[in-house]
Amino acid sequence: MTADAPYEANSAGFSTLALSDWRQFGDISLAFHPRLTVLTGANATGKSTILGILARHFDWIHPFSTSPVRTRSKSGEWISVGRRRAKRMSRQPGWAEVGTLTYRSDKSTAIAVPLEVQANLSSQYDLLMPDQQEVAGAFISSHRAASGSYSPVQSIPTAAANADLLFDSLTNEIRARWAGTWTGKTPQLVLKESIMAAAVFGSGPGHDSLSYNPTIHNLWTEFGVVLRTVLPASLRFRRIVVRTPDVVLETDSGDFVLDEASGGIMSIIEMAWQILLRSHGSSATFTVLLDEPENHLHPSLQREMLPSFLRAFPQVQFIVATHSPFVVTATPASTVYALDYNERQQVVSRVLDYSNKAASAEETLKNVLGLHSTAPTWAESAYQTILARYAGELSPQRLSLLREEMTQIGLVKNFPEAVVDLAHPENLES
Repeated sequence: MTADAPYEANSAGFSTLALSDWRQFGDISLAFHPRLTVLTGANATGKSTILGILARHFDWIHPFSTSPVRTRSKSGEWISVGRRRAKRMSRQPGWAEVGTLTYRSDKSTAIAVPLEVQANLSSQYDLLMPDQQEVAGAFISSHRAASGSYSPVQSIPTAAANADLLFDSLTNEIRARWAGTWTGKTPQLVLKESIMAAAVFGSGPGHDSLSYNPTIHNLWTEFGVVLRTVLPASLRFRRIVVRTPDVVLETDSGDFVLDEASGGIMSIIEMAWQILLRSHGSSATFTVLLDEPENHLHPSLQREMLPSFLRAFPQVQFIVATHSPFVVTATPASTVYALDYNERQQVVSRVLDYSNKAASAEETLKNVLGLHSTAPTWAESAYQTILARYAGELSPQRLSLLREEMTQIGLVKNFPEAVVDLAHPENLES
């Protein structure tokens, strides 16, 4: 399957999601692209909430917190499932429907919330999805796990019979950190242990003292291919090897242990390893949820990351939540939804057209992410101060002085804009 090839009609995965009148949402309607769907918008527009609904299929269950409201009907009690009430009653007593999730198999499930949640000040509740289907996939949270101080590998898991066991050893540690518990190991150490186990037990035939595992051998070989696809060309990566007690990256510019890799390189390796482990050996389509994949990445890596992952994993359906304009515009072969508040202060969704996908980072920040200015706040303040000082008659002498003053503080490129604003006083801030 090529990077742009469509899924088969009966493939597993997500097809559509609709939410209405729940939490901050007004009416949300999403149709997931077979390869890449991007969700973007300001903070608190519900991107992580949407991923949280989908992540339940991959055993990431995160309860929702109420927004307590004291009601007159039950004096002294706090009852709420969000800022607004669901309008449709569920077939399950005590529950109300707030949405519907449809799968690529054409099956669907209602999404329901409890009618009442009672607590002293706040409480949590879970969703009810009575017809939830099985979906093969993985959820990668916004908190990259593989970072921290150096820890040499003292032991490796011997139960490395398949990729699922290696995946579980890593994600269980990540879940423990996510849940606020401590196992005595860092996720970075567990990442290295799983990579080293794959290298040891994936050694080719001919080692009489070690049982040959062809499945893990294929996994280890494929990992090298994936890394050559997703790591930046500037790194000039050659291969990843084990030099006890370390995992080492060999590059044309020198070798270095994995712990010394930059946060961006470690982030890419961690995401690629998890996706490969979870999808290895699967001929069916596979779904990966990525929450803020741009974390720790240089802008150039943000720009290249999704196209390279689409090439490395052609069978994967990616659903991504991001704030990065470089991720939003990464590829035209995608569906991008911007989440934003309407005039009723409810979050709604709108799909971006090709002109917005081809926009520059600055245009995307303004037109898609709603940032009214990309200038530093001090520069914006200085600009407004200068405009206020030169408001009034626009003589050639005053324009010359305006240009000179803007040049002195590094704002000369904004001179044409300043002239237009001065010609239209209604543009000036009061």
